[in-house]
Amino acid sequence: MKKILLSFFMLAVVGVFNAQIYTANDTTAFATWTAYDLDGDTYGWTVADLTGSGLTLEAQGGCVLSNSWSGAAGVLTPDNVLVSPAIDLSGVAGASLSWACGSVESTASGWFEESYAVYVFDATAIGGLMTGTFPTPIFDGTLTAGEVMEAQSFDISSFAGQSDIYIAIRHYNCTDENFIVFDDVVVDGSSVGTQESLVNDFVAYPNPANDVLNISGSTDIQSISIIGIDGKIISNQQINDLTTELNVSNLVSGVYFYEITTKQGARVRNSFIKK
Repeated sequence: MKKILLSFFMLAVVGVFNAQIYTANDTTAFATWTAYDLDGDTYGWTVADLTGSGLTLEAQGGCVLSNSWSGAAGVLTPDNVLVSPAIDLSGVAGASLSWACGSVESTASGWFEESYAVYVFDATAIGGLMTGTFPTPIFDGTLTAGEVMEAQSFDISSFAGQSDIYIAIRHYNCTDENFIVFDDVVVDGSSVGTQESLVNDFVAYPNPANDVLNISGSTDIQSISIIGIDGKIISNQQINDLTTELNVSNLVSGVYFYEITTKQGARVRNSFIKK
């Protein structure tokens, strides 16, 4: 029993916290990005609001667009780059980047195959972008269908701890399609370590527990998962309250974790003992 209690004490102060570091999903956010028209045809990235446009992707609302064809100019061969403002990852141990891209053209039309690349880099690489020198992309591909936004997500934890990182999207390597839609940019950061202040906002009792584990806190709980010592999720339930009761009667005796996701997006993992 002493070994189990020692493990419990050591694990109780370990927290995993996720927070949204940066988002761009409206005209205000995208207006702070910088556009470069590398092919010099004067058709570069533009900030747009598709609401009420009648286009298939009008629900996206605020977004950015880049053309590979124009009613006025005809066929275009774009090399258009859009760069985010500086994003601070200095306070995180891990990070991820997600976004969505799409075409208003239907798959049947054949005019949806816009190609693009996404890069993540520090300030030393910005000068190279304007001369066509790019870092290795985290994504480089072509849309696979029309009239849908294709979501992508990548781990960028190699940039965690840096105070100024940038995201760039490059619309290139395509021609005579229509235009690409870029939206829903999210950078999430996470920290893992000794986080006693937030962990101690939540109380679990009785611990050890037999049939019911009560959890209460001063922060609204959105959901709770029970996780085995092997890392597998055993159960998950939505809470949306400051307190809850977890039925643990079906668990075999041993050490488990409960992981709380707060309404603010933080995740707190703590341990408990099932008798």
